[in-house]
Amino acid sequence: MKVVDAHLHFITREMMEKMRSERGLEEKEIKERRKRLRIPEFELFDFHTTVKKWLSEFNRYQIERGIFLPFTHNLKEMIALGKVSDRFIGFTSVDPTQENADEILEEDFQAGLKGIKLYPVNHFFHVNDPEAEKIYPVVEKYKVPVMIHFGLNIGPGANLLYGNPLDLHPVALKYPEVNFIIAHFGCGFTREALFLAYQCSNIYYDTSSSNAWINYLPYKITLKEIFQRFLEAAGSSRLIFGTDSNFFPRGYRYDIFLDQKRILDELGVAEEEQEKIFGENILRLLEW
Repeated sequence: MKVVDAHLHFITREMMEKMRSERGLEEKEIKERRKRLRIPEFELFDFHTTVKKWLSEFNRYQIERGIFLPFTHNLKEMIALGKVSDRFIGFTSVDPTQENADEILEEDFQAGLKGIKLYPVNHFFHVNDPEAEKIYPVVEKYKVPVMIHFGLNIGPGANLLYGNPLDLHPVALKYPEVNFIIAHFGCGFTREALFLAYQCSNIYYDTSSSNAWINYLPYKITLKEIFQRFLEAAGSSRLIFGTDSNFFPRGYRYDIFLDQKRILDELGVAEEEQEKIFGENILRLLEW
């Protein structure tokens, strides 16, 4: 089986320093939050060292390709990734309500980036805000997918007012040729994400992360049951595998791959359907 991980984060020492300065984040604040959420400590490296570590992880766990998602735009590291190896696929990210967001996307897509990740809960915007409208013709023009993080977020300062996947409905209807990917099954907004599966065939769902948001729902449900619900609502052709692997020394979250593979086997999902989830679906959206 060819495995393509559609949700990874490539983070270097320089990228983290830039993000901290832009957001005004303090080292103490970051460490305290990671400790409260029981997130392991991490070490940062320069670009070339980070590339070598990811290539080693891909070889070790037989990962065919991976999509790396940034937290901001015009990053030379993300643009350079695809030139280092065709196993690395870089995305960009932008606050679509900023004045020149469409111009920024044009630059990044022309530079070779293959999609965009939106963080409405971190940048405080609704994806259906008229001010965000300018980016959708651009992604339609370049035929790239749009991944969106709705719901719970480990980042400091996130605002759930902007986290409802239903905000995507009018946008998905207006741009039927654009493929949207809701990360982490909607990260707690399960009901809303499932409703969208019924309403819009151009909305996909990534399976990434530990999906610990399950612990904050007002009812008991397992990850296996989540998979079953989304398979019933969206089908195997609209699920996209990811792990949300990010920092070292933890490295690639192969435990997440094994857990999801076990769940799909237990649910009796046929091998050819699993191949869609673990790689074929995202490669189709990328037109690879």
